[in-house]
Amino acid sequence: MRKKNRNILILLGSRREDGNSTRLAYTLADAASRTGAAVQSIRVPALEIAPCDGCGDCWRQPTEPCVLHDDMDSVYPLLRAADVLVFATPLHFYTWSAPLKTLIDRLYCLTPTQRRNLKGKRTVLLATAADDRPAAFAGVRSTFRLVAGFMGWKSTGEILVPGVEAPGDIARTRRFLVQAEALGTRLH
Repeated sequence: MRKKNRNILILLGSRREDGNSTRLAYTLADAASRTGAAVQSIRVPALEIAPCDGCGDCWRQPTEPCVLHDDMDSVYPLLRAADVLVFATPLHFYTWSAPLKTLIDRLYCLTPTQRRNLKGKRTVLLATAADDRPAAFAGVRSTFRLVAGFMGWKSTGEILVPGVEAPGDIARTRRFLVQAEALGTRLH
């Protein structure tokens, strides 16, 4: 029996179209595509996404994932169809970028207790930071692991790249790009 090719959804959190976290994600995406995976990416900052207001209506109305209607309406089906979710973000004050955090908050309506949920998805965290200390990633790593655990996701990998501030700095971090390529080939 032939193995099913994976659907990979990459959520790009950088406002820079060619930022360091985006380039890292594209390295992973190219490798995954070469192995037969179907890869789609979304530039989250380009979307109009209202923040979750915690109303809880998503738990009372099973006919739709969220009562707020904005660009998340087109993202929910992509999230559900994906086998692998890749979160790519620059570090902003030691955590996700604001646009990516807003999207993640809107996943509240897809928690494991809901009929429509994202349980069992494989996930990847890709993060870059100007700060050159590996400890700078403690906040985003902890948050990612807590969210993944709560949502019932299986972490497939984390690549955390310190010391990349200027656009294009990621190109001089060959070791991390090689890691992203290797991870991408394992996602198929």
